[in-house]
Amino acid sequence: MPPFVLVDGSYFLFRAFHALPPLTTSTGLHTNAIRGAISAIQKLMRRTQPTHMAVIFDTPEPTFRHELSPIYKGDRPSMPEELSQQIPYLHALIRALGIPLYMLPGAEADDIIGTLAKRAEAEGQQVLISTGDKDMAQLVTEKVTLEDSFKEKPMDIQAVFDKFGVWPHQIIDYLTLMGDASDGIMGVPGIGAKTAAKLLTEYGSIGAILENVDHIKGKVGQNIKDNADGIALDHQLASIVCDLDLNFGYADLKLQDPNVEALRNLYTELEFRNQLQSLDHPNNPNNSNYKQAAKTVAAPTANEIETEDQATQSSVDDQLGAATYHTILDQAHWDALLQRLQTAQRFAFDTETTSLDYRVAEIVGFSIAFDAKDAYYVPLAHDYEGAPQQLNRDQVLAQIKPILENNAVDKIGHHLKYDAHVLENHGIHLQGWYFDTMLASYVLNSVATRHGMDDVARLYLSHLTTSYEQIAGKGVKQKTFNQIEIETAAHYAAEDAHVTYRLYEVLSAKLQKHPELVNILHNIEMPVARVLTSMEENGIQLDLKFLDQLGVDFSQTMQDLENQIVELAGENFNVSSPKQVGEILFDKLGLKGGKKTATGQYSTSESVLEKIEHPISSLILDYRGLSKLKSTYTDGLLKQANNDTHRVHTSYHQALTATGRLSSTDPNLQNIPIRTEIGRQIRKAFVAPEGRVLLAADYSQIELRLMAHFSQDDALLDAFNHGQDVHRRTAAEVLGIALEDVTSDQRRQAKAVNFGLLYGMSEFGLIRQLGFTREESQNYIKQYFQRYPGIYEYMQRTRQVALEQGFVETILGRRLYTPDIAARNMMVRKAAERAAINAPLQGSAADIIKMAMIEVDKMLPQAQAKMLLQVHDELVFEVDADAADELAPKLAEVMQSVVEISVPLVVEVGKGNNWDEAH
Repeated sequence: MPPFVLVDGSYFLFRAFHALPPLTTSTGLHTNAIRGAISAIQKLMRRTQPTHMAVIFDTPEPTFRHELSPIYKGDRPSMPEELSQQIPYLHALIRALGIPLYMLPGAEADDIIGTLAKRAEAEGQQVLISTGDKDMAQLVTEKVTLEDSFKEKPMDIQAVFDKFGVWPHQIIDYLTLMGDASDGIMGVPGIGAKTAAKLLTEYGSIGAILENVDHIKGKVGQNIKDNADGIALDHQLASIVCDLDLNFGYADLKLQDPNVEALRNLYTELEFRNQLQSLDHPNNPNNSNYKQAAKTVAAPTANEIETEDQATQSSVDDQLGAATYHTILDQAHWDALLQRLQTAQRFAFDTETTSLDYRVAEIVGFSIAFDAKDAYYVPLAHDYEGAPQQLNRDQVLAQIKPILENNAVDKIGHHLKYDAHVLENHGIHLQGWYFDTMLASYVLNSVATRHGMDDVARLYLSHLTTSYEQIAGKGVKQKTFNQIEIETAAHYAAEDAHVTYRLYEVLSAKLQKHPELVNILHNIEMPVARVLTSMEENGIQLDLKFLDQLGVDFSQTMQDLENQIVELAGENFNVSSPKQVGEILFDKLGLKGGKKTATGQYSTSESVLEKIEHPISSLILDYRGLSKLKSTYTDGLLKQANNDTHRVHTSYHQALTATGRLSSTDPNLQNIPIRTEIGRQIRKAFVAPEGRVLLAADYSQIELRLMAHFSQDDALLDAFNHGQDVHRRTAAEVLGIALEDVTSDQRRQAKAVNFGLLYGMSEFGLIRQLGFTREESQNYIKQYFQRYPGIYEYMQRTRQVALEQGFVETILGRRLYTPDIAARNMMVRKAAERAAINAPLQGSAADIIKMAMIEVDKMLPQAQAKMLLQVHDELVFEVDADAADELAPKLAEVMQSVVEISVPLVVEVGKGNNWDEAH
């Protein structure tokens, strides 16, 4: 008869977390503890074949032992976030596998296990307790065996004696005498494991030891006398409670059949590919008995984890439904597909290319899906040795050009902007942008997942797509798509179109429940994607000679800084080496604030250097800042510029930030420090070609204006409606002085508070910005809220809304989710609250500039002007020099009128031969 198995879940959790290397999903979720614990549990089950078992966990609530002793388990470090985030998933996975799981607030796992073990023993059951906790040895009897399942070493009565030198019934006394620092059991000073065992062998129990303490010579006897009062408490702390009032027992802890759908969802989110694949196996055992299931869906061991990504993908006959994938290689099949394309009202479309860089990518093939039943791949340019004959690329593209350029035919895609660029490279101007599943996922919930196809399919379809690395390899040996065998490529490509169509069905249904989100997708994000495509194609011209000279100037300045740093250090060293910088600062110079990281070297991060009161730290910060600007901009831009046109083409990302803001890469134009002289120098490198000028149209203080709108604060509304300097007005209000008496320093402090509150700055951040003491800063902020009560009410209201519904909204109804708003960790929770306060402002500003881009694009005289850049609240245009003065006020008028709020929107338009002059 199999044993009744009781698993110390908390031990398994911690043991697995510390035994396995850090493992994360593509979304950043840590999974090593989940993988290791589930693997160990299932391994135990395969070996013991139980019919009844339970996994027992501790809870965070204090127990009676904490009330008895304030130091009970007081030395244990707080649980790392990387572990705590895994607990809910491990619990859910255990339950989904049909394994009973129990916790009881106020009781430890030991007490629940002890109670269940004694009850089962009384009913004649053989019990196996799986744990690594030595305290549990006190439970061992003829019927109760202990085992550390990570070591597979069972411990019966004799084994307890062999290990500890005492019998199970003496373990409590043994622990009481020797103590346990990790549990806060003090023990008797000078008594270790050997002495405790020796005393118990001689006297039998603590009671007998205390009765004969006068016969125990030397310091040991005296220490027992001196600590007699603490012995009783320690004995109570060390004793496992075996008579808890539990409303369940052995008969209630029968293993159940796994919940296949719950497992599917969990395995998908956790990216357990092997386990997910097993659910779709034709002989899936999860629907029959559990013992087989435990064997089939076991989590990988540490050795298996590295190879899991190479596992064969599950078939498409899963939640996506049975689909057929077709490869089009001959003219007859292409003619049939073309005829269907010519009559289709809507289809999903995806390109396969030679490169991820849209500027140089060429089409290798494309895939089509008209519904969720079939998908087609048309290979055109696979050129590996032995590749079969394919259709003529130019001829096929010429045939589909009228369809792709037909605005009346709806195109569904995932990241259509990329496909539009690639088609443009082949002379096809994509029209009929209908539904982008990447943008739909982003609009639905920007923080639920990353928005690549693999991630979105995983979340909304519970489907693991074939990754590119699985078919192309990794690193330097990775193949480009044209080098991949057509049979392999066809499944991958057809799956892309098929999954895109299924995502369209699922996401459109979800969006239909929220008309405001449908509006944002179809009337904001999709049109903006088309505008961004044109902007990326346009690019902006660079003055390469100026950039080159600027790089030389930066190098000279860096050399001067390095000389000063070395002189202060008193020796030569590599200023670019964090390791050597740490050794100079904290070992040689003996400066305060040095802390070593896990690698054994000092941290020299920006936050560390800013706190060091020595001139060398500020010089190092200046050197690093200039080095980064040089590599990113002067050197980076020279590499990224087109050799023929001298134009640089940034890539805009719509589905990256949590708030709806656009971001850019290659180059990143959002991070140029515009308020510094160096930043202005970099902007001078962006120029207009001969006969043209740049116009820069910038929303003035848009987020503060939105704060006035959302808060309806009378003083803030009045300041903007009367065209006052809002920072000067703030200083006057807070300090109780006249506007004309406000000094520039007082205005600066008011500005720091205005923007600090907008951007979710912490109290410490405000203190640093204001340059006040903590008390002065608190008084200033208190006075601020007294003068601007509407802002205070907005902040309180927004926190509460975020907590109650889990999201806040922009002016258009875009939902900005706040997943950490109820976090137990106070710092995490406070950061989420600050983000929630800022999100409607930043998100609304993003909505407004996107609307402006759409409306400006409609009115822009294309022959005379191009929209080139969007950076923060600014749009940059390249315009014929003789048309600029006439166009500038029209741009401002359009941008100011895209939405009506409680205060005027103000757009300032500048003109110049370069970006700095225009700004």
